[in-house]
Amino acid sequence: MGWTLRGYQRECLRAIGEGWKRGVRRQLISLPTGTGKTVIFASFPNYFRMRKRMLVLAHREELLQQARDKMRRANPDLKIEIEQAAQKASSDSDVVIASIPTLGRLNSQRLLNLDPNDFYLIVIDEAHHAAAPTYRRVLEHLGVFHAQSRKLLAGFTATPKRSDGQGLDEVFQEIVFSRNLPEMVEQGYLAPLAGRRIETDVDLSQVKKRLGDFVVRQLALAVNIKERNALVIDVYREHLEGRPTLCFCVDVTHAEELARAFQQEGISAEAVIGRHDRRTRSRTLEGFRKGEIDVLTNCMVLSEGFDEPSISGIILARPTRSALLYTQMIGRGTRPYPTKKQTIVVDIVDVTKDHGLVTLPSLFALDSRFDMEGSTIAEIEQALEWVDANRPWVRVDLALSLSDLRQRCKTIDLKGLETPPEVGGLSSNAWTKVGRAKYRLGIGEGETLSIQTNLLGQWECNLRQPGHRRISSIGAPATSLDQAVQSADEFLEANRSDRRPLIARTKAWRRYPASPKQLELLQSKGFSVPKGITKGQASHLLDILFSR
Repeated sequence: MGWTLRGYQRECLRAIGEGWKRGVRRQLISLPTGTGKTVIFASFPNYFRMRKRMLVLAHREELLQQARDKMRRANPDLKIEIEQAAQKASSDSDVVIASIPTLGRLNSQRLLNLDPNDFYLIVIDEAHHAAAPTYRRVLEHLGVFHAQSRKLLAGFTATPKRSDGQGLDEVFQEIVFSRNLPEMVEQGYLAPLAGRRIETDVDLSQVKKRLGDFVVRQLALAVNIKERNALVIDVYREHLEGRPTLCFCVDVTHAEELARAFQQEGISAEAVIGRHDRRTRSRTLEGFRKGEIDVLTNCMVLSEGFDEPSISGIILARPTRSALLYTQMIGRGTRPYPTKKQTIVVDIVDVTKDHGLVTLPSLFALDSRFDMEGSTIAEIEQALEWVDANRPWVRVDLALSLSDLRQRCKTIDLKGLETPPEVGGLSSNAWTKVGRAKYRLGIGEGETLSIQTNLLGQWECNLRQPGHRRISSIGAPATSLDQAVQSADEFLEANRSDRRPLIARTKAWRRYPASPKQLELLQSKGFSVPKGITKGQASHLLDILFSR
């Protein structure tokens, strides 16, 4: 093999193999951009002792070429070929790396020419696209949805959510391995991301939306104006000058005009446009790699499949409501580089009615208006983890800065300690909504039940016990909150029925005023306890504070 696998990459391969043994044939793997997803599936032929052919599906030319190069490096004895446009893989090739636009079109003869019985391993690169009809045609032809299929479908993605709301659970059965961006940054595999927020007075309230994001033509008319483009130049000079920088734009015209605006201010910049031929694009990207070009503007061209680790500046001049698109764009700056201490991400934030813009903080369940003020994601995440552990009743999603979050941690919102209506109609137990879209129930003796969604949109119920860092799953993931709450309550009835008086929401003791002892304990933790706090509310707080 041409490289040594990292520890988490070996763990991922083991998790895939163990998932297959458990009967999970259609697997999703979630890893941030820059952590070597291609390296992992390039290891499949050796790791899984491939006896039949392997098929890799991707939707962009750059991804096809990257996959082929790494597959060849890891498997020099295998015949690895691309199936795209004029390139046709031969019938005796061991690994076919295929373009979805080529194979997935309606009535594609090239797809019909592939014998489903030949292929045992199927990989989807950038698998957040997998619910699209083009992918479904290929997967159905290969028979991966057959109940008795023993084939392995492995989808790799950094963003396992689609902006149109169509869930990947229609394609994949389970997320068998997942690592998030803060984990990878903390372990030194990715560069830290620091956030800057720059507000404009451009009004987007009249820009229409389609499939969850802005209509591009209307958005371009709103933001591609001289004053806003000049602001982007000022932002670059103040925060990013000297850093290899990508600037993401709305459309081709926006990218070209922003590049000219940079050039007029004496800044070396070029636009990378989809219609450029391969030679022109390669020449531009090479100039950027050599430091001859300071800024690349682009529209959707460099959001996937562009790997230049020296990038340490990202400007989001293209506002978006799509977490998928946003994650792809900032992912271009996450790769580590010897001279790069961090990547600065600048959100150019326009005026909207509903605050629906995706920004760097909103990826971590914070309000999109949250001002990071130059803090890194790791610093923000460290603060959020402390809040989750020590003040989980605090609505971190309402905080607008770290100082605001600190202030919220010093106060107690009594309304936030009540069972929310979406759960109150499902259970008689005293569930509360805590932290970042999670429901919690203290069940005594230091034990806690929690319910929250996973990356596939499934609801998971977990049990945390004192002295155990890892949590235990209660039943299989549910398709709805109703099912998850029912599963949790059934577990309690079967295994903790003696604790009904403690956890039942309707017990009279919960409505009594908090006892002097409860008030004393809360005050000892530094809280200014609000008037009217009940014994049930105080019990909930103390259960959290003393069960850690």
